[in-house]
Amino acid sequence: MGLSRRLSFLRCCSPPGIVTGVEAQTGGGSGEVFVAWSPRPPGEKVFAYRVYRRVQTGVWRLLADVTDSATDINFPGKIVLLDYPENFPGFSDFGASGERTYVVTALGRSGLESQPSAPVVGSPP
Repeated sequence: MGLSRRLSFLRCCSPPGIVTGVEAQTGGGSGEVFVAWSPRPPGEKVFAYRVYRRVQTGVWRLLADVTDSATDINFPGKIVLLDYPENFPGFSDFGASGERTYVVTALGRSGLESQPSAPVVGSPP
């Protein structure tokens, strides 16, 4: 295998970079928390983003796979997930005072997942 072909293979089959710009903000009520992040560069060919929430036991649970079309006018240039109890039934195992801790990963078209973002904490109103 030639060098250019090996480099092409590595580029094709590497996981996307770590998601940055992750933030969690209080939503409008009813236990809502917005989780927003900056999209990865288009050259990384991200298929979807995965949002995980930590449960009291310290285990990370996958909340949702989110595409880059999930936007909100309150978070210009970012991808957004609205986490509220009715949206994810069975995920009511929040931390103290209802705090929720999140990380976001990027899932490449190759099926490989990035390392998790830095954790962020959000509290519902």
